[in-house]
Amino acid sequence: MSRAGWILLALLVAMLAGCTEEVGRDSSVGALTDPPAGFRQAAPGMRVNLPEDMGAHPEYRLEWWYLTANLKSADGKRFGVQWTLFRNGVRPGPFTSVEPGWQRDEIWLAHAALSRPDEHHFADRAARGGTGQAGVMEQPFKAWIDHWELRSLDASTWEISVEGEDFRYRLKIQPQQPAVLNGDRGFSAKSAAGGGSMYFSYPLRIIDGELEVGGEKFAVSGQGWFDREWSSQYLKSDQVGWDWMALHLDDGRHLMLFRVRGADDFYSATVVGKSGKARTLTDREFTLTPLEFRNSRFGSVPTTWQLSVPLADINVQVRSWPGDYWNPGALRYWEGPVEVSGSHTGEGYLEMTGYGD
Repeated sequence: MSRAGWILLALLVAMLAGCTEEVGRDSSVGALTDPPAGFRQAAPGMRVNLPEDMGAHPEYRLEWWYLTANLKSADGKRFGVQWTLFRNGVRPGPFTSVEPGWQRDEIWLAHAALSRPDEHHFADRAARGGTGQAGVMEQPFKAWIDHWELRSLDASTWEISVEGEDFRYRLKIQPQQPAVLNGDRGFSAKSAAGGGSMYFSYPLRIIDGELEVGGEKFAVSGQGWFDREWSSQYLKSDQVGWDWMALHLDDGRHLMLFRVRGADDFYSATVVGKSGKARTLTDREFTLTPLEFRNSRFGSVPTTWQLSVPLADINVQVRSWPGDYWNPGALRYWEGPVEVSGSHTGEGYLEMTGYGD
């Protein structure tokens, strides 16, 4: 359910587009909680269409292509990687401008991180639409900004390539079929009062890869999670942030779950079986409770959680790796690997916004 883009990209649009009238005279979060005029909004009853929805949606305000992976080297060293490409519309599309050009239609932003225990590396890039510097192609699938890219090699395999100042990685990835439709057949509510996004995911196998950090190169493999989400609505005015997890259990199941914090916290989750069959859970079917907080460089954050899903016989603790996993920038957010223990063991990723300064 990513997440940091909901507010971060709104701020970036205001900065990079020069606070134009299309963005709005008030750049506060409250002014951006409702869809601006002209943009479509995700709504119950809409459906996901593949492969078309892997491409861009210029008629919507905000969308992202988001990947996390838990990796191991041959000698057992652990790593985590994250990559997100955001697109934020300044004006509603479809756009008629002839590319290339310097249009003020949309802003692109990418975040990349590489983590290991007690260590976190982060890089970001930004681009304006219409220049060819960033974009997404539906078929063959390719999402890129500058030299960072996620692309399909064939019908079953993707490749991601990222290079920061002090890290890099290249991974071969196999999405697991079928696509997981979160929420109500792809419409994911974000509050009880209405509003939400179109949202589908793929559990991933990382079949081969290489990463470099600290002057060392490592051959790696592992598993991960891919999110595809689009909307025109940011947080409600009384919502302050969210906690999101994607978990991979030792029995072959996967879970995606989130809590949007506000006057009334909103919860949702998806359980994916070994066969790929998915079930959406309501807040009456699982509990997610913070147990321990960690004092970190930008504030105190909950880094140990109790998760219970009685109907799936899951009762586990989710614990962040040791260290600080803040992605710095205009709006800081926590993004880092976790390990799972209890009724099941496993691993995954935790993202949190709205904490600290």
